[in-house]
Amino acid sequence: MAPSEKLKEDNPIYFGGSCACGRITYESRCMPTSSSACHCVTCRKLSGAAFQCFPDVSSKEVTFYDNKEHLRHEGLPKDDIGGLEFLRLSSAGERAFCVDCHTPLAMRYKHQPDVTGITLGSVDEQTILDERVKEALRPKARIFMEQNAWWFEPKDDGLRTHQRFGGSFEQDMKAWELRARRTAKM
Repeated sequence: MAPSEKLKEDNPIYFGGSCACGRITYESRCMPTSSSACHCVTCRKLSGAAFQCFPDVSSKEVTFYDNKEHLRHEGLPKDDIGGLEFLRLSSAGERAFCVDCHTPLAMRYKHQPDVTGITLGSVDEQTILDERVKEALRPKARIFMEQNAWWFEPKDDGLRTHQRFGGSFEQDMKAWELRARRTAKM
């Protein structure tokens, strides 16, 4: 077995995806740790749909490629690079888009830099390694149901529902924002 074959076997690509024009592609070398459907107003407006789904992966296990400028970036970059551009609509998070076709590709919360939320709509189904990965990509919860679109009534699909974030996420984010403000004052 060639060394490169062993590397692929030891560290497989679990899934990949791309923007609509193909300029930006990505690969994830890990299973998603969670996946949720976000019904917040921002996700609805940016996706043009009732919600946007984000499977979360370890930031260090995802690689983004700019196929026009032949760039490769391990993890989600900290700032605009090549064909990846960031949109920052709040102090809490940022979203990455293709500069050419504006496909939303990923999201990251500043208090969780080691986690990248990949937009499920950008995953290329033929890249999904197996049924286990497909199941891990599937949303398990609906968040921000307090902002659900008036015209969308979710079926009883067994997904957990939360009015805002689930679990301790919101408290963790607020604690991070408080620390960031204190640090900025120093």
